[in-house]
Amino acid sequence: MPLIYVYIIALLTVCCVPLFGQEPVATIRGIVSGDEGILPGAVIVCFRKGQTEMSYTEYTLTDTQGHFVLKLNSPPVKGDSIKVSMLGYVTATLPVALTDIMNIRLSDDIINLREVIVRAPKVILASDTVKLNVQSFIEAQDKSISDVLKRMPGIEVRDNGDIYYNGKSIGNLYVEGMDLLGGRYALLTANLSASDIKTVEIMERHQPIKALSDINKYTRPAINLILKDQSRGKWVGFVDVGAGITPTSEALWDGNLFLMRVGKKWNNANNLKTNNTGMDMTDELEDKSIYNSQVIQRPEDLISVGTSDAPLDPHRVKFNTSTLFNTSNLWKLDGGWNVTASLAYLFDRLKSWNGSVTTYYFNDGEKQTVEENEQAVKRRYHLQARLDVEANQDEYYFHNLLSAEGEAANTSHVITGQFPNTQKARLPYCHIIDNLKYIMRSGNNAVTVESKNAFSKSDQKLTVLRSDHTQRQDIGVMDFNTDTYVSSDFWITDGLTIGLTGGVTASVRSLRSQLRGMDTVGLGQNPFQNDLLTAYINPYITPQLEYLSKSWEMRLSVPVGWSYYWGLKSDHFTYGMSSSVKYMPHPKFNVELIGSVSNKNMDVRNYYTGYILRNYRYLAVGSVNTKQNQYYGITGRLNFKDPVNMLFVEGIVGRYWNVMHTSITRDFLGYYIVLGTEYVPNRGDSWHAALNGSIGLYGINGKIGVTVAYSDFSSMAMFQNGERTPYRSYTITFTPIFSGRFTKWLSMEYKLRYYHHIMSLSDTGTSDIKDNFSHTLSFDITPIKRLDINLSAEHYFTMLTVEQTKNTILLDASVTYRFNNRIELRFMVHNLLNNRAYTYSVFTPLQEFSCEYRIRPLNITCGVFFEF
Repeated sequence: MPLIYVYIIALLTVCCVPLFGQEPVATIRGIVSGDEGILPGAVIVCFRKGQTEMSYTEYTLTDTQGHFVLKLNSPPVKGDSIKVSMLGYVTATLPVALTDIMNIRLSDDIINLREVIVRAPKVILASDTVKLNVQSFIEAQDKSISDVLKRMPGIEVRDNGDIYYNGKSIGNLYVEGMDLLGGRYALLTANLSASDIKTVEIMERHQPIKALSDINKYTRPAINLILKDQSRGKWVGFVDVGAGITPTSEALWDGNLFLMRVGKKWNNANNLKTNNTGMDMTDELEDKSIYNSQVIQRPEDLISVGTSDAPLDPHRVKFNTSTLFNTSNLWKLDGGWNVTASLAYLFDRLKSWNGSVTTYYFNDGEKQTVEENEQAVKRRYHLQARLDVEANQDEYYFHNLLSAEGEAANTSHVITGQFPNTQKARLPYCHIIDNLKYIMRSGNNAVTVESKNAFSKSDQKLTVLRSDHTQRQDIGVMDFNTDTYVSSDFWITDGLTIGLTGGVTASVRSLRSQLRGMDTVGLGQNPFQNDLLTAYINPYITPQLEYLSKSWEMRLSVPVGWSYYWGLKSDHFTYGMSSSVKYMPHPKFNVELIGSVSNKNMDVRNYYTGYILRNYRYLAVGSVNTKQNQYYGITGRLNFKDPVNMLFVEGIVGRYWNVMHTSITRDFLGYYIVLGTEYVPNRGDSWHAALNGSIGLYGINGKIGVTVAYSDFSSMAMFQNGERTPYRSYTITFTPIFSGRFTKWLSMEYKLRYYHHIMSLSDTGTSDIKDNFSHTLSFDITPIKRLDINLSAEHYFTMLTVEQTKNTILLDASVTYRFNNRIELRFMVHNLLNNRAYTYSVFTPLQEFSCEYRIRPLNITCGVFFEF
């Protein structure tokens, strides 16, 4: 049935394209600038002869680069004109020009006003761009722009720095229309001062490539941060330093220096921070832009040894000593070329302590329980360099991203309990990527050439010291991957575009491993070494179709290809199809149906035949599976947004099927759990449904939001000790949030996270239930001007068993005094009750993991913040 559904969607997509909506028949293009350069957000309106200013219907805005495309529903006639206006500039009225790109320059407007009080609106909606006035959302305690974004309705900032708008992850984050950090926007949002930002612009359907602006409309939102006038063209930043102590007399420090300059030709951002107070910095170096997608992210860790984390905020659980340095420079060259260069270094030393109980479930109703205590230390030395060259013009697009990163990591891991041992691991790697993309625009057609190439090398070593013997695992991996293709997009008529992509993906992988000191009893005939060289090549072709109108968006993609694998003497046919239909009866509301079916390429990284010791307990045994798995899915979405009234609602329902030719095996043999695969067909079925919404509260500068989600996953994929063990997992989550300022001196924020988990074994009727939840409540009090007091409490409820539960309460307090708008003195106390442990319990496939994790004790710090 799922395959039939998807093909029905595809048929409707192709057959119904010409039936919907009246399409524009003429287009006006241009660029608007002023004395200080390009003007984003200028309003362009087409006035028909005899039309009043209150009845116009054809209008648009300039994008972040000052460009505009105005589509007309009927050909212009003599007497028609366009009017270009922007606050602070003299309005220009010009005759309509269809043939050339209009270069429009606005002159400054001098306005004399009597003394008045003007309140800017919180939200302005202009076409598909939402403008949020930062000063209407900012609170006195906000430092970075990330703090303000969290308060804005429709925007979600997750713990790792990822930003979502109305349920969709953003594609790019700009400052004044420029991607200063090449997609690593978490580094920017965590450090850029909220006081330097005037407006947050959300472009709901952003196409970052000008040459594809009216051929391929991308649906991913983007955010552009508009600086205040006094923050442009000069150095802005801050210094934030602090020191403190713990009950064990351990000295604490926290320092952060941020410098940024946004100018006409040269832009620079620098950050130096160091701390041992638990603040995490690793997410700030991740490239979060979907347009810089890489062939592979980094070498996989075949050895799994290191520190562990509890599901709490990092500053609660990280015992760290960390230093991060980053410098990024963007130069604007003649001819519209941009060059961005960056260099980053991260040092991290982490420690963790925990005691855990792991319960394994078997098909006969039996359980096996393992109790352990762990103490781990990990040191990371990470270096990253990037060079990005881009030219983004109406006629062509060029982009080349060259990046290199290397890391040396050393870990030490002491285990006591049922399997006492000491583990030591060295996990170095290097990773080099080059992504080249070139697009040539000719009339209504565009041709794209893109080549993504990645090389990685890692040499991993593991030593396990047991009471009676020592084991050593050495692994060397080299990978080269490429995806090179040529595609062409053909504009057929307004709204209708077809595309064709042809290319080749290829991979070469070398794996060498040697395991010594292993007891072979009961482990079968597989060797304790691997020496493989595998490769594959996959030529493919992908026809595509896209139809866009005022009320409909339809897309169809059907990639097909053929793969050949060296070293395996295998080849197979590959296919995939994805189709979507979106109906938009009103600008505020849309519904979408998405279907997909595919048999993906096999992953050569999974091919090996010998044993690999991943850690003291887990052995992985390889296989050579040359059969393909099938994947099916159908998803429905609904979306409602009313940005002016700050109301956002999104819902999703999805059904997914995986049909596989192999099953996972898990065998318990003395010290070891042996993981592998077996040629036994299996399938996995899942449901997922979620509804989330938020509404801004004008009167109290706050918002109310709620997310409800349900997932249901069943699988027959696991064989334990040679016996199939089907299982099913249900999860329900409920997350309401509230924030608001009740008076000038009191604001409040509250969040509840509730999780209901059920895991069951269908053959035996065995099932376990967990109900876990946490509350977070904080108050910001301003008893007198310049003095801010923050009080917060966190309550965690964990169900270990039906009879045994655990409650943990964490209290924090801080006092901040602002001498002026630039200097602050603060005093902070974290974990006032000096709780030393947090207990949590989770289900994973056919096992339950309960852990008491050591958390940071009472921390007392004081510091000073200076902004310039």
